[in-house]
Amino acid sequence: MAKKLKVNKDYVQNYIAEVGYPEVGTYDDPAMLKKFYKHCDAEQLAEWLALEGLSENVKPTDSEQIYRMRQCMEILYLHFPKAPAKKKKESPYAIYTLENLLDMCLEADVELDVCDDEKILRMRAIMALKPTGVFDVE
Repeated sequence: MAKKLKVNKDYVQNYIAEVGYPEVGTYDDPAMLKKFYKHCDAEQLAEWLALEGLSENVKPTDSEQIYRMRQCMEILYLHFPKAPAKKKKESPYAIYTLENLLDMCLEADVELDVCDDEKILRMRAIMALKPTGVFDVE
């Protein structure tokens, strides 16, 4: 039976003194990396980020806790990159310009509340035209 590694303040301080900061691939479990950097102080996190060239990626803030969390997340994402976001499905109404939609409203004799914001006007036109069945979508 394998001995479970106990990560505590002494272990982390000794590891940093003897080996340095963990390189990418040292840990195969994000939870173990989290246990490691949990015991690092602010100076150690800053040094680690500087060594990895990630210092500029951390957005400054007035809150020390939030800044520490952002530092830790940079380290975590270096070791365990986020999965790429799924591509957002394009709206079926993207093929219509605002002018097309407004013309369709006039042709279908649909009443429309006009406003200054083009995005809201576009949404209102689409919502007003949906019940008329003029779209070949959905």
